[in-house]
Amino acid sequence: SLGVVEEKKLLKKEKIKENDILMAIPSNGLHSNGYSMVRNILNRNKININQSNFLKKELLKPTKIYAKTILNLNSKNLLKGGAHITGGGLIENILRVIPKNYSISIKLNKIKTKKIFSWIHKFVKHDEMLSTFNCGVGFCVIVSQKNVKKVLKYSKKSKPYVIGKIVKNKKSRVLLNGKIEF
Repeated sequence: SLGVVEEKKLLKKEKIKENDILMAIPSNGLHSNGYSMVRNILNRNKININQSNFLKKELLKPTKIYAKTILNLNSKNLLKGGAHITGGGLIENILRVIPKNYSISIKLNKIKTKKIFSWIHKFVKHDEMLSTFNCGVGFCVIVSQKNVKKVLKYSKKSKPYVIGKIVKNKKSRVLLNGKIEF
């Protein structure tokens, strides 16, 4: 899609600083990424989707759209950055929106997953889950520490929660603590 935005409403990398907070907005399922891998799992394991109401429901679920939530938060000048978690998974999409001289520190055990990801994890290693799927995080916003409570207040329906922060680390752009509990 294509759109036009006023320059003053653009989220610019230069505004992101050390100790800014990463907040997850939960997904409602797979969204559009990872379906080739799921198809491969189904074929390889001879799983008939028609014999599982759970799989039929989850794999046909429409993608949650975050536009209203993000536009609302941005109109209140609460956002410094945002990343839709699609192809490339959680890590790659967040890295695209932060300045090169910063890193992300994520507490993976804070991530709230959905049952479909637990099912997939039976067939896919943890690292591959992170690089392919949203793992329960549909959108990630970057906000200053002072705005966390306001983001929670103005987006209650979306149920955002803190998963990490922006840090300076010369050795790695990604610091992952713990593991996601699938």
